Amino acid sequence: MSNKFKVSYPGDKAELLDKIRSTVGTKGKLDGNDQQGKFEGSTPVGSFEGSYTIQGDDINITIDKKPFLVSNGRIQEEFEKALKKA
Repeated sequence: MSNKFKVSYPGDKAELLDKIRSTVGTKGKLDGNDQQGKFEGSTPVGSFEGSYTIQGDDINITIDKKPFLVSNGRIQEEFEKALKKA
C-alpha cells in the first residue's frame, strides 16, 4: 500500500532537488528532474523507495516501500524538515 502526501515548496526547484539528494544522502539515490522522478534509500530499520512529481509549488510524494517500523507520518515529517533546511 503506497502512502501519498503533498509538501509545499515555493522556492527554486533546482535547489529543491539538491535538498532531496542530500536528504536521501549517500545511502540512497535520486533519479529525476524538476518535474518528476524516483528515489530510494535505506535506514537502520530497512529500505524505502518512492516517487515524486512537482506541479507549481507543490511536491507530490508517493512512498511505495518503507520499513514496517516507520510510520507514514514520520516519513512526511522528515521530508518537510529536510526541505525547510537552508
